[in-house]
Amino acid sequence: MNKIKTTLATLIAAISLTSCSDWLDVSPKSQIKEEDHFSREGGYKDQLTGIYTAMSQQSMYGLNMGIGFTEVLSHSYDIDASGSWRYANEFDYKNSSVESTIATIWQQTYNSIANVNILIRNINEASPQLFTENHYDTYRGEAYGLRGFLHLDLMRLFACAPSMDSNAKGVPYVTEYSTEVVGQKTVKETMQMVIDDLTKAREYLSTDSLKEGYSRYTQRASRIPYFNYYAATLALARAYLWNGDKQNALKYANEIIDCVEDSTSAKKNSKPFSWIHYTNMQATNRNELDMAFSCEHVFHLTINKWEDTANYYFKSKGGSNALTPSDDTAQDIYEVSSGYGNDYRYLKAYEQDGEKRYMCKFWHMDGGYYNDIYPLLRMTEAYYIAAECLKDSNPARAIELLNLVRENRNLSLFPLPETLSAEEIQNEIYKEYRKEFVGEGGQLFFYYKRLNASSIKGASVVPGKSVYVLPIPSNDAEFGGYDN
Repeated sequence: MNKIKTTLATLIAAISLTSCSDWLDVSPKSQIKEEDHFSREGGYKDQLTGIYTAMSQQSMYGLNMGIGFTEVLSHSYDIDASGSWRYANEFDYKNSSVESTIATIWQQTYNSIANVNILIRNINEASPQLFTENHYDTYRGEAYGLRGFLHLDLMRLFACAPSMDSNAKGVPYVTEYSTEVVGQKTVKETMQMVIDDLTKAREYLSTDSLKEGYSRYTQRASRIPYFNYYAATLALARAYLWNGDKQNALKYANEIIDCVEDSTSAKKNSKPFSWIHYTNMQATNRNELDMAFSCEHVFHLTINKWEDTANYYFKSKGGSNALTPSDDTAQDIYEVSSGYGNDYRYLKAYEQDGEKRYMCKFWHMDGGYYNDIYPLLRMTEAYYIAAECLKDSNPARAIELLNLVRENRNLSLFPLPETLSAEEIQNEIYKEYRKEFVGEGGQLFFYYKRLNASSIKGASVVPGKSVYVLPIPSNDAEFGGYDN
């Protein structure tokens, strides 16, 4: 059982995190060092910094769980048949390079969870008097939120969606730093644990400065790169929709929407999120364009050396490994033939580099104002969640929500008709996922999976469990007895 213990319960000390010199390096022989590390408030902040840094590595959201492997599964890119992404594009999970990537995602995510659990164990034993301002609850909220968020992504990758089989096995839900092997619960039970952690996070983060009032330019910048109150709220909406609970999904999605749309609020001019402004899209210097719509991000990571990743995979230097929709695919995604070519997501997010056009919304620009950030949660997801929850009971509101997004994407001249059926509304939601989340962590793949869709556009393989559920890495399957 040693190998499974190593995967699920070993700290991330083996990973070099040079950006955080105070990152906790705890081994079974260094308990005193752990106690010393958490004897001061700064130790908790350093621990969180180390976790966010780990999440930003290429092994996780910096590539594999971001623009790379999980997004390749969405089939938004046109993958070169001679490139390194070929086998992932074909859902060939038995290919050795794909197996290695899947194992890395599994191991590094559980390593990050182990570090979260170290923080939770210590902060729950700490005196609140050790902390200044509201940091005691903030750090606890971030930790519980990250634990729920990371387990949810593992569930979306390595377990059946509830619509497929809620009684199938979920991923091991690890809540303690321990050498004990964690058993698997059902998908239904595991999803409840995700929801419980996110709910607890939201409670602790109720005094988040992002929620309580802030300076638009300083406080937002200091909280969006961390798991904040609204991140917990939107993650709950995502989790409830994944679970098929539309009532609660709508409840939490509406909180995000209300925060954006309440124009009568006394805090109107200091809302935590706002639609991308048309004046930004008119900037003549590309380094001034907010091509990723960062003002709409609810939670994003700051990724060191992002230039080396984004400007390789999204430019001609990536060669056969480049990640981008072709011109034909991009025009199909954004319905250019229907007259929607002025959609900001198409008009501003594709640029020539050499002989081809590439998706440029995540390019690192010299002197750029919006470099090195990668969204994990953005406010438009709340609009899509709410629209899906309302398509049967209140189709007029569902259409209104989709039109709000379209209006702020420069499609105000093309509103969706008020006569759409529930099925037609769902199809428009699908098209919005295709347009909004290109390059963003497999969100379209997870959309297909959540609905147990019978086809994936652009894929040659008919999806089913063998496509939608990634195999648990062989070492853990063999030595831990895990299966899915």
